[in-house]
Amino acid sequence: MIRPMYMLALVLVAATLTLGAGQASAQVAIDAPTIYRLNPASNFQRGCFAPCLCPIGLGEGVRGTLVLVASGFDGLFNNYTVTGVNWTVTLGDQELRVTGSGTYKVGGEFAVQQQLGLDLKVGDDAVQHFDSGLVPGGGQFPDISVTISIHGQVCFDTVFVVDASPVPTEQIHPYVLLPESTFQRGCFPPCLCPLEVPRPISGMFALVDLGQGPLFTEFAVVNVDWLVSATGWSPGIPVRGVGTYRVGGEFAVQQRLSLDLIVNDEDQAHFDSGLVLGGGEFPLINSLISIAGMRCFDTVIDLHAQPVDGVMGGSPLSARTSSPAVIGAKARDQVGTALNTAVCHGTAVGRVRHP
Repeated sequence: MIRPMYMLALVLVAATLTLGAGQASAQVAIDAPTIYRLNPASNFQRGCFAPCLCPIGLGEGVRGTLVLVASGFDGLFNNYTVTGVNWTVTLGDQELRVTGSGTYKVGGEFAVQQQLGLDLKVGDDAVQHFDSGLVPGGGQFPDISVTISIHGQVCFDTVFVVDASPVPTEQIHPYVLLPESTFQRGCFPPCLCPLEVPRPISGMFALVDLGQGPLFTEFAVVNVDWLVSATGWSPGIPVRGVGTYRVGGEFAVQQRLSLDLIVNDEDQAHFDSGLVLGGGEFPLINSLISIAGMRCFDTVIDLHAQPVDGVMGGSPLSARTSSPAVIGAKARDQVGTALNTAVCHGTAVGRVRHP
């Protein structure tokens, strides 16, 4: 009887493991706030889906980052808060910025299921809710692959395929604002109204590699966590958000810093430097960004930043040896030492806040 009972026990154990496989794989969790990057399989569609008949527009690509922050296990699902959605959709020669936040859960009792729900601002549209519903999938977590939409892909709809993976730490580059960085608000020419004295602004952010094209290298700007210094008559002002940074060029080094920021408790605003000369000292970043191009009433940030390792010690900034170089052939000689592959500090990731 010993052998038959032993075999029966093995069968029962095997059956239990089979039934619990989905639940076990769903229990894989990440505890620390984690920066994710969209993979090439991610895409954007807007137009008509069945049963309606009208054209469907397909974006040429969607790229960017988001952050997952663990919010607890409810007995079946690992739950996460999604912050810092920082995407760019390419539509021909135009680009749409996508920002927002939401939730993600993965788990299940017998089969692995997942649900991603995001409140997104797409371009100039009002914030709308995108949801996948609770669907099969998530067995490859921490990788995420799920489709979200406004109307469940019925008739006219906007749809994102979100295919994302955690960013390797060596591709997250912490930066610190230098003391000469300032924040200024008021009237610039030709308007006449008071212009505040520039106030120091301090804090950190990080760059995440997004890709290298024939002329420009692009980074996501994440974890913007700044503070405008208090004055005798005004308290300190927090500034947080996300964005992108590009550096490169064909004949001269150019750069563009584009950030979606929340200043204090104000509505999110888009700050941009435009594509301007500069960037030859990269990985140092020196850029002047504003909402209205420094015309009439505006908010201007004069940003000067350096990789954390260049300020706090650690490994010296090392040159990238990969080819092609960061910028185009005729400009690459103007670029200084390239960005050190620094490891993102836990405090920097933990400070992510959704704009």
